[in-house]
Amino acid sequence: MIGHGVAGRLHRQLLEGMGLSVSVVDPARDTPVPTAATLADLPADRPVDVWSVCTPTASHVRTVAAVLDRDPEARVLVEKPACRSWEGPELSALLAAHDRARLVVMNQYAHAKAPAILEAVRAEFAPRHPVRAIRVAFCKDRREDIAAGRFVDLDYGVFGYEWLHMLAVLGSLLPAPAFDRYLRTGPAPHTVRIARDPRLASIAAHETTRLRTADGSAVDIELYSTIAGPDAPRAAPAPAWARRTGPATDSRLRLARVEAGPVLLTLELDPVFLPNGTRLPRNTHRLTVDGPGVHREWLVPDSPMDNALRHAIATLLGPGPRPTPDLRPLGRIGRLADPAARADTPADAPQTAPAALPTRL
Repeated sequence: MIGHGVAGRLHRQLLEGMGLSVSVVDPARDTPVPTAATLADLPADRPVDVWSVCTPTASHVRTVAAVLDRDPEARVLVEKPACRSWEGPELSALLAAHDRARLVVMNQYAHAKAPAILEAVRAEFAPRHPVRAIRVAFCKDRREDIAAGRFVDLDYGVFGYEWLHMLAVLGSLLPAPAFDRYLRTGPAPHTVRIARDPRLASIAAHETTRLRTADGSAVDIELYSTIAGPDAPRAAPAPAWARRTGPATDSRLRLARVEAGPVLLTLELDPVFLPNGTRLPRNTHRLTVDGPGVHREWLVPDSPMDNALRHAIATLLGPGPRPTPDLRPLGRIGRLADPAARADTPADAPQTAPAALPTRL
């Protein structure tokens, strides 16, 4: 485990729960397991089956390079984002030069079971209606963490936090050709509203676009995320559908809504709350369907993170074909985060020159 911040600790706990023996590389060396301050401090004769890279995004490529320099056939798991968008060619070249190595990028919501269940329910309750809208919102107040120097993303701003998770959910609800076209094109400047911040690049974003599927029907896509909690900035306020159901003390929201004809399907991903504010057990999700004469609810127990880690370990160590990292979502958030593409950002959004931003923490 290289890096023992929040993501690293979670990886370690889950991997140990699978029965794996974990060592950590982290300069803080504040773990209950064997720890080295740097990669060079690890004993050269200590075999490593899997390397888990949980350092800040800006150091992912050089960390992977150091691992491959030590072990040209390494099995490497990398937390998302895989790298900064302009480093995609460098990462691809690095892997091409080590064709016996394997690398998997964590994408936990691509392994969530609840979106697949939503699709099955949609097919049952709206079998003759095409999907006409998909809306996804992931929100969390990260200001306290950012003030403490944690979860600071000055490369992508708000797009570096939850946007890749939202794209994973969107990809599970769209036909693969339509999703591929969506990832590889745009976005048009007028389809995105961004609340910029002089210290953090951006703190909220709202994307709305219309996508044509293979059968010619139109699907309205809406994505919203904020790292400022309930204090929605004026430049990119939360849309009405991105409602929070939890107590005022909990800012988290992970929501997907699908409209198919007269049927509305709502998927609330953990954390999920009862009307009285009580939180349901961890990794419990709620799926609701509403339509003419119907209202049904299901609770779905599932751990996307556990699923993703198990999938990654099996892919890295198994006999299957060598995986190729999917960098399309990375390109998408890179284009979204590019200030040059956001010429129509509302005038009330504080503008920040990229050159004025400090180096990523």
